[in-house]
Amino acid sequence: MPNKEIIDLKKELERLRLLPPGSSFVSVLNKLAYACLHSDPRRSEACALEACDLAEKQGFPVEQAKSFSTLGSIKHQDGNYAEAMSYSRKSMNIYSELDDKNGIASVLSVMARVYWSQGMIDKALEHYHESLRGKQECGAGKEELALCHLNLGACYSGLLRLDLALSSYEYAMEILKESGDLNKLAYLYNNIGSVYGKKEELDKAQEYFQKALSIREDLGDKNGIASTLANLGSLQEDLGDNESALGYFLRSLELFEEIGNRRLFAYTCGNIGGVYTKLGRLDEAEEVLCRGLSITRKLSIKDWEILCLRNITDLYEVKGDLQKALSYSLELNTCLEEHLNEKSMDKIAGLQVQFETEKKEKEAEIYRLKNVELSTMNDELRDALDHVKRLQGLLPICASCKKVRNDDGYWQQIELYVSDHSDATFSHGICPECMIKLYGKDFIQEQK
Repeated sequence: MPNKEIIDLKKELERLRLLPPGSSFVSVLNKLAYACLHSDPRRSEACALEACDLAEKQGFPVEQAKSFSTLGSIKHQDGNYAEAMSYSRKSMNIYSELDDKNGIASVLSVMARVYWSQGMIDKALEHYHESLRGKQECGAGKEELALCHLNLGACYSGLLRLDLALSSYEYAMEILKESGDLNKLAYLYNNIGSVYGKKEELDKAQEYFQKALSIREDLGDKNGIASTLANLGSLQEDLGDNESALGYFLRSLELFEEIGNRRLFAYTCGNIGGVYTKLGRLDEAEEVLCRGLSITRKLSIKDWEILCLRNITDLYEVKGDLQKALSYSLELNTCLEEHLNEKSMDKIAGLQVQFETEKKEKEAEIYRLKNVELSTMNDELRDALDHVKRLQGLLPICASCKKVRNDDGYWQQIELYVSDHSDATFSHGICPECMIKLYGKDFIQEQK
């Protein structure tokens, strides 16, 4: 969000502080928390916690759910994935109780980002698709749908489905250009640059990274600036310009440390260590790689622990310390095996959840259909019983002509009445007694 909007929110918040706290105050707190998420995460957390507390005390469940969601994003940014998921689930529970489909879709995106950061890209993609469906059902605007496609593009890129990634990004780009949302446009440019980097179209990659960096510097988005600088560093390393790569990485590392983003700080340490090794600055490489390795292990980020272990193994091989190189190489193999096992277990767990969900859905559908069938049968039996009751009841009948008075008070032939109230049909004949009355006994004998 541009600085001007953040400044306006701060002014509005100060004005509302002079009044008794109410829903407007909590709402502005939440908006400011979300606005400062990337540029000032500490302020963001303070606002979200205050909003959450007030929302709970004053009974504003939607605002409390928004606070939990923002806190989930903050913890994700800090690399605290357990707390990030805990806050996200609290938000999800509130939105589910309120049947707020738009809120549910938003939290699904936060959860997807947490899965993404833990290397569980398949789960992230699943949650982003579910979020997109929810947004579409709610009739979300083009800007929201563009963001969904942007996130899907990031997942496709992570899975190396690069054409699908670019297709998703192109869908989002025209909408974001039209809307003027510079923050998201910068994120989009940064991601497109990464895709072109994977496609080894390095000139295009650099073009989009520079576009992203220019916007983020104008916005003062420190986290975004640091991310794009890290991408430019990797690009320069691929081009063989290690001095330029180191410059970008060091600027990125400084910003990540300043804003407290330990997750990306650790990743950048791994990259810097690799470049220091290439430049022959081995002691500096050792220091930064050990620091990065320590953080990745504390945060349980296997992908980047593998990066640090691979680079530190190379470092000790270059230093000629083959014993340490072998030791870290064995740790690297163990880490790779654990990472593979974790991903396999995650897939198995995901399939189990999917199976259980589909099973419950099918059982619910069978139960629903049985209830529909039972309800139909009950209606038919009730109608039949009504017919029987009407036929069994006392019918007013004329003592002379034998007509029956129907429910509307009109007199009609008894056969017509029975036909109207049952499935019976009538054929006419003359009984023996009436035959004698009409034609006499002699006529009957003649017919025999």
